[in-house]
Amino acid sequence: MTTLLSVPTSPRVTLSAQVARHLLDLISRDNLKPGDAVPSEVQICKQLGVSRGSVREAYRTLAALGILEIESGRRPRLQPMSAHVLAQVFGYALNTAQVNPTHVIETRRAIEVQGAQLAARHANEAQKRCLQELIQQMRSAHGDRDHARRMAADMAIHTTLAEASLNPLNSLLLAALREPLEQLMHIDLGNRRSESELRRIVDAHEAIVERVCTGDAVGAGAAMAMHFDLSVASMSRVEAMAASEVPTLNADSIPS
Repeated sequence: MTTLLSVPTSPRVTLSAQVARHLLDLISRDNLKPGDAVPSEVQICKQLGVSRGSVREAYRTLAALGILEIESGRRPRLQPMSAHVLAQVFGYALNTAQVNPTHVIETRRAIEVQGAQLAARHANEAQKRCLQELIQQMRSAHGDRDHARRMAADMAIHTTLAEASLNPLNSLLLAALREPLEQLMHIDLGNRRSESELRRIVDAHEAIVERVCTGDAVGAGAAMAMHFDLSVASMSRVEAMAASEVPTLNADSIPS
């Protein structure tokens, strides 16, 4: 029987936390992958000689962290990584003022500038066609003054670029950083930007896509950096407007 008592622990480390650590070590040792089953609660109870309650708490903790998928009647399985848990962490940090929206946007800028450079190197033909089609949709929606459709195309462009970078962390962090920022700023889907500003948004995305599709990594990164810099400047203006009216920000003031 394996014992947890031989593992050096702090007085504050609970038994369930030790069980969770044991499971994480087991996942690493056995080279388990998403979708693979882990030992049942009963097996772990017998293996470690600990109570069912401590083991159940450990499994629930790992499920809350997005590591385990627990369903009645089935052995727990490993989950693919998800942005949901990270989004909660970032949302908590924003809501408690441990970080501010500018910190989030600065971090996204760094991730997406490099992501655009990587996308220019790695995007396949299908992804390039998708990006070009999304630009057409974005421009068409702008012409029709269809704010929701334009924003959907905008976000899809950033998501496709992250996928094309071939770095799964780009997609994970992009999704995790976007959701809490939008929630904190109480996005107003009404349009508060001028026609020229909206046109510049579309033009900025088109410049990024053109450089990605031609394999110009330096140009793609520069175009993305310009997009974020313009958006941050615009966000400051909209914040000033909101301070004198209602404390809301337009979704267009945040890079999608």
